[in-house]
Amino acid sequence: MTATGEPVASEAVVEELARRFRSGDHDAAFALFHPEIRLEQPASLPHGGWHEGHDGIKAMSATFAEYWDRTIDEPRITGCGATALQVTRQTWTARTTGRSATVDVVELFELDDGLITEVRVFQQDTHLLLGTLDAGDGASAQW
Repeated sequence: MTATGEPVASEAVVEELARRFRSGDHDAAFALFHPEIRLEQPASLPHGGWHEGHDGIKAMSATFAEYWDRTIDEPRITGCGATALQVTRQTWTARTTGRSATVDVVELFELDDGLITEVRVFQQDTHLLLGTLDAGDGASAQW
């Protein structure tokens, strides 16, 4: 709710989240997450599965950072009630091989009382992303 008692638009919250992450202010970004937030990544990825609470998301982010660096283009965000959808184009570069892949990523956000309670992440091609971890010499990355 706003100071006037109006509901906070889901689109505005996700736009602010993206702005805070892009500026590098992760503490301020986490302030938009409900303490019991749940975030799902595709199970096929090293950082995949459900992650719960701020500590769970921080642990997932640390696991991601072991494998990839990432750049994210400007998001396209649409909101409808307590749900928002964000689409970004992301380039993931494997830390071990230097190989990169660019995919679209769709994130589905659920909000309650102005805080993000759930995020479900859908990368366009997880097989392509996992291929960046392969050194190209026939040996696959293990996780």
